[in-house]
Order: sequence, then structure tokens, then C-alpha cells
Amino acid sequence: MISLVIFSFAMAGIFSVAVTMSNGLREQRQVVALQSVARSAIDFIADCVRSASPGVLNGSIQHVNTCATGALQVTNSTTGPDELTVVFASAAVVTSTRSPYTTATATITLTDASQISAGDTLLLTDLAQGHLVLVTAVDPNTGVTALQPQSCATLALPSAGYPSGSVVIRVQRARFYIDVIDGTPTLMMDPDAEGPAAAEPLAEGVEDLQVAVGVDADGDGNITEKGAAADDDELVGNVAGDNSLSGTIRSARIDIVARSVSPLRGGVPSFLRPAVEDHAASTTADAYRRRVLSTVVQMRNRGG
Repeated sequence: MISLVIFSFAMAGIFSVAVTMSNGLREQRQVVALQSVARSAIDFIADCVRSASPGVLNGSIQHVNTCATGALQVTNSTTGPDELTVVFASAAVVTSTRSPYTTATATITLTDASQISAGDTLLLTDLAQGHLVLVTAVDPNTGVTALQPQSCATLALPSAGYPSGSVVIRVQRARFYIDVIDGTPTLMMDPDAEGPAAAEPLAEGVEDLQVAVGVDADGDGNITEKGAAADDDELVGNVAGDNSLSGTIRSARIDIVARSVSPLRGGVPSFLRPAVEDHAASTTADAYRRRVLSTVVQMRNRGG
């Protein structure tokens, strides 16, 4: 009986060590997965922002159906995640028109339609401004491409429309935002922003997205940052109370806060979501581990 008791104590110690090591390994795997998810998400968004406003230096882009304008739009929030809508090139598909595009045009002919298909979004541009059109059907042999009829009441086409020979770029107008799916915060991507396509999960566990836009307000080619008070620098969205600036958008700083999908087992609520840009830190502690990633993107199509 004495040997049995001693053996039981020894086994209990071994099991305790095994459980501790197992919990530690599981937590380490969560941290690694968390870092991987956050890195993949921020790299993808950075690539989209870097390619924003293809073929239109000033970002003057309008959708002929939804009337939405701009190549980069940030819906800023100081109490929650930001939303980012961006027009970016898709798979580097570039061609030109062989017929003009004017008011009420429903069909255009493309020089090369082999990489265009129904459902694509095309950007017609004269390099000074651009318009987004939706493809409903295409004949890859003749290049004849049917478009969704114009429905924007305030369509601002060039005075003579887009003549034959205008540049055509396949693009996406996508919206990035945070939603909660089955209790887990998730970074979502709506592939056609205001369009009918359903949003898709991009990264699980992302609870905050913040974007600070660098605007060259004084035209010196640089973006200055102080961040001590509202409107004290050329970044919009890094301090609460910032107002919009006029000038060339040259860069965007993207911040992502990712948390573990499940809390630490037996963990005492001692973690807080950190403050990022103009979004204050959480005041309610929990047991979720977090990682914060940040990157600054120079916008290659906006004179950055």
C-alpha cells in the first residue's frame, strides 16, 4: 500500500507536468497562428492599397451604376474599427477600347477581351479621370463586351466621353471591415463594395482595423507626423478629432489588431485591446492574447 501511494504521487506529478506542457504548447500554437493570420491579412490589404487608383493619378473615379466616387475611402471611427474601400488593379489585365464610350453606351469593343469575363469590373480612363463599368457578357473572339446599363443620375463623364483607344483596366472595388461571425471577430472583404456580391471572411480573429491616410497638404512631397493633437500634422485618422485635408494622398498606414480565437484556459482576465491610431484602448480586461501589426504603404499611382 505504501508503494502504491508513492507511485500515485509520482504519477500525479508526471500528469501535472504533462498537462502544463500541453497547455503551453497549445498557447504557443495559438500565438503562431495569430501572427500568421495578422501578417497575411495586412499584406493583402497593403497590396490592394499600393495598387489603388490604377491609371488615374488624382483618384477621380466614379461608378456608373452606384455613383460611388474615389479610389481610396476610409470610414473613420474612434469607437470601433475603421472601414476601407479601395479601387485596385486585378491581375494586371490592361487593354484598350476600339469603340467610344459615352452617355447611354451599353456595349463597347475591346482590343483584347481574352482575359475579361462576365461579372468583371472595368475601369475606363483617359488618365485624368476614370469610370467603373460592370461586364454582363463578352465575346473573346470579337472583343464585343456588353455592359450593365448606366444608372447613376449624376454621371460625370468627360465632355466627349471616352474615345476609341482609351485605356481599360480590370479592377476591383472592394470594402474591408470587421464583423463578428459565430462570436469571433473577423476581417471581411466585400469584393464589389456596394454591389450585390456577398462579403467573404478574409481573416479570423481580427478585431480592429485602423487606417491613417497621409495627405501632402503643403505640396512638399513629404508627409509630416506629430500626432500630439488633432490636425497638427499631415496624417488623417491618427488622432481623434482630425479633419479631412486637401492635397495628394501619398501613403496610408494600416494597423491590424488580431486576437486568439479562444481565451487562455484558466487564464485570469488581464489583457486589454491596445490603443491604435485614434481608437482608444479597451477598458474591459479579458483572457485573449493579441498581436498588433502595422505597415506604411506608399501609393504608387498617386504620386507617392
